[in-house]
Amino acid sequence: MADLGESYPFGAIRRQSKAQLAQPTASFEGETVVIIGATGVMCSEACKVLAQLRVDTLVFGVRNMAKAEALATEIVLQHGLERERIFIRQVDLTSFESTKAFVAGLQSLPRLDVLLIGSATNNTKRFVTGDGWEENLQVIHLACALLVVLLLPKLQKSAEEHHAPAVISNVSSSAVRLSAPWVKYPHPSRKEDPVGYLRDVSDGKVCWKVAQYGICKIVSYCWFETLSSLLDPSQIHVHSLDPGVTKSPLSTSSIIARLFLRIFGRSPVICGRAIANSCLPVENAHGAMLLDYEVEKYEPLKRTFSLQRGSLYRPTSFMTCERTQEMQNVIWAETRSVLEALSSDAKQVYANLDQRAGQVQSDHLEDSKA
Repeated sequence: MADLGESYPFGAIRRQSKAQLAQPTASFEGETVVIIGATGVMCSEACKVLAQLRVDTLVFGVRNMAKAEALATEIVLQHGLERERIFIRQVDLTSFESTKAFVAGLQSLPRLDVLLIGSATNNTKRFVTGDGWEENLQVIHLACALLVVLLLPKLQKSAEEHHAPAVISNVSSSAVRLSAPWVKYPHPSRKEDPVGYLRDVSDGKVCWKVAQYGICKIVSYCWFETLSSLLDPSQIHVHSLDPGVTKSPLSTSSIIARLFLRIFGRSPVICGRAIANSCLPVENAHGAMLLDYEVEKYEPLKRTFSLQRGSLYRPTSFMTCERTQEMQNVIWAETRSVLEALSSDAKQVYANLDQRAGQVQSDHLEDSKA
């Protein structure tokens, strides 16, 4: 179990909820941004900000096409982006086949500069997808991991051609902290099962049902952190973001959630600004979690977070403890097993990542000898 002082830094969360973020000013001129979950309350605001920042092309990855059309119309009328520069593509993350078809449809894009993972679900009741996984786990983690892995070659190609790092931004949540006390680590008896821990998460054996959303966010964050360690940030920059909480169907699904929102909720416009800013290769944030973009204003409580390397935070006693590191390795290996079984292309990408990991290890050995 994680330390409660780490997991419930309500003072820091309250300060974040009151922070007023200035509109980002960096230009996205010429860039193509793909937003998964574009019609969500926060991501839709981020799309509007990106349009104001002169983004060249927006690609919405959504389930609800009608909502996406309405968002596109609003952006055209209010923010001036031409309709032909907004592409709407349907993707249902509860289906791996739909996820793969979505990725295939993106291959025709001339470039891909930013991949924003903003989709989420928060079912308090248990639902199992047609692929056999609990819905929160598949939507928040497995399908998004599949999507990211399959798009890595496209992102790499764009980075090389345009001499600028591509960005993968994972919209995470304060639930990473709030759910930490309920995490159960992988049991040694499950080592023989190549996806044993993920199955336990899917089957609700790793946490209380009320914390399932947060546990899935932790699993996702662990996976993205490992991915970042295998990528060159000058080519593909990866980070996660805690944009705070705002009123949405996800955040009003229970009495406790509504109470939490009343105390800690913030404007979706502010959340949208934080998300739009996360589409940039924020200096020193590769592999870390952004807290808005003014983290240095917030003081950690009881060693909750170590404010290192500028505008970012890193969980300490939970995320850096030995058992969590072991859990992170298990999550990476088991997710790989799932994705490689789904796609031969994913298998090739993982082989390339293995090669990169070997090179990094070799470089470290050379540095230690020097």
